[in-house]
Amino acid sequence: MTRTFLLGIDGLPSWMWRKFADSGVMPYSAELLKTGVLAPMESALPEVSSAAWASIVTGQDPSGHNVYGFTDLIDGTYSLGFTSARTLKAKPFWQEDDGRRNLIINVPQSYPAQPLNGALISGFLALDLERAVFPPENVAGLQEMGYRIDADMTTINESKDRFLENIHQVLDTRFEAFSTLWDAEPWDRIMFVITGTDRLNHYLWEDYQDTSSPYHQKFLDFYSHVDRIIEQIMAKLPDETALAVMADHGFEHQEMSVNVNCLLREHGFLSLKDSPRPAYTQMTTQTKAFAMDPGRLYLHRKDRYPHGTLDNDAAELAAEELTTLFLGLEVEGKKLVDRVLRGSDIYHGPFAHRAPDLILMAAEGVALSGRMNLEHLIEPVLINGKHTFENSTFFARGLTASDLPETMRVQDVLSVLKMEKQQRIAA
Repeated sequence: MTRTFLLGIDGLPSWMWRKFADSGVMPYSAELLKTGVLAPMESALPEVSSAAWASIVTGQDPSGHNVYGFTDLIDGTYSLGFTSARTLKAKPFWQEDDGRRNLIINVPQSYPAQPLNGALISGFLALDLERAVFPPENVAGLQEMGYRIDADMTTINESKDRFLENIHQVLDTRFEAFSTLWDAEPWDRIMFVITGTDRLNHYLWEDYQDTSSPYHQKFLDFYSHVDRIIEQIMAKLPDETALAVMADHGFEHQEMSVNVNCLLREHGFLSLKDSPRPAYTQMTTQTKAFAMDPGRLYLHRKDRYPHGTLDNDAAELAAEELTTLFLGLEVEGKKLVDRVLRGSDIYHGPFAHRAPDLILMAAEGVALSGRMNLEHLIEPVLINGKHTFENSTFFARGLTASDLPETMRVQDVLSVLKMEKQQRIAA
């Protein structure tokens, strides 16, 4: 009998779930939400999926689990690498040595699949299915049913119709695989993450906002599809199961994507050797700061980077200058940043030394890119929806608002779910 179930719906804002439930787009959700508490939740800092999901499954912030983004520099170098399950330094709940059987499907930052007491299929950014699956004997069955690690985002270049067809298909195939594994044995803990919502929000947010768009209804139709999946899950889930539903971040309209490294170079903070392909490896000793996605600023400290020159006093001065600069910057008449946060004020865990020195909290409608491709200050992108730090989603069955922290954060999910489970046992 499943004792704990975590359902992830990537990129679903709390206000949107409530709106779709109340308006009939997600009719089953309207009934489900009556059984517990729905609350807005803060994402990780920065509000990137890899860091947020890592916080959800470990109960730690990035300084506790070591994941600050999808990419990071390898310590002591300027070489860029993708973060992975090996980057994660805090144990996800399914690695606890408690004898419980776990079924974990499509959780980001779980690739390559690590051995566990149960079964796992990694989520993005998994590079190949064979290394994304544990135990490995499950690979053949997944291949036969056409399982995909993620939707094919290149289909948006063909047409929105082709893209929509793809995310519907991936959702159905993923749920088929999940259901097959779920029925195979009585799991103690299950986590299943839906990611098509995030992909839809990124590329069709403008169609959601424009009710006259021919794709407005198709946007809503995908959420109705998700609602039917939720209904099928709940039909199989015993009432005594501790249930939480969560998203990793919120969403809003994206008006522009601004390359922060362009601005750093323009204002004299970033210096690169001449090259047709700019990269972190080409930063010179004149560099004071550089950026990584999304809005992470790193000071070029001499005690952290091979060619860094900033001592503590110089780094403090640069941090003050950068804060003043970005709080006052506008591009095409639009403010870029609402707040600038100090890493030293936010991060206190064992991996705080790897944290960004500053985090730029983007203004509404602005996405902050940390790419080293400096060709465009305003990057030409098809994406028109962006992540937000505020208004992620948390729902727990059987709880009330008074049971939640005053400010619900992604790293609080496991502790609240544990409390929900204890209340069910006591009842």
